[in-house]
Amino acid sequence: MKIEILEKAVLIIFLLIFTYQDIRKKEIYTFGLILFYIAVTGMQIYKLLSGSYIDIKDIFFGVFSGALLFVPSRLNILGEGDAFVFMGTGAVLGFKRNLMLFFISVFIISIYALFMSIYCMVKKRKIKGMKVAMLPFITMANCIIWFYI
Repeated sequence: MKIEILEKAVLIIFLLIFTYQDIRKKEIYTFGLILFYIAVTGMQIYKLLSGSYIDIKDIFFGVFSGALLFVPSRLNILGEGDAFVFMGTGAVLGFKRNLMLFFISVFIISIYALFMSIYCMVKKRKIKGMKVAMLPFITMANCIIWFYI
């Protein structure tokens, strides 16, 4: 089995688990994140030992791009768990694809927010204070990147 297919499988499995947790509880469990990081690190070490090319700089900046999302998470713009997930996806996808993942996720969630605001306006409900799970949109964006880009 090629390591790239394994990377995609591990990433999508963890994203689906995190999506389920985010939808149900609006949080991501630390134990799952630790397992995710261990799996990603193990895959990168395996690639290194098997002689596959690894761009350390790209991985570092991919993780760093996820770490930068802690600033919006402190301002309650983004969830802290989402920033942790973007750090892990940055290690798998690299810098450019991780940024693409972020921006596609934000684009998809903005479309959802538009429909939610119209729905709330029609039903005369307040939209202020509503929390939206972002991980389903991150998972969708990940699938878009793999299948179309």
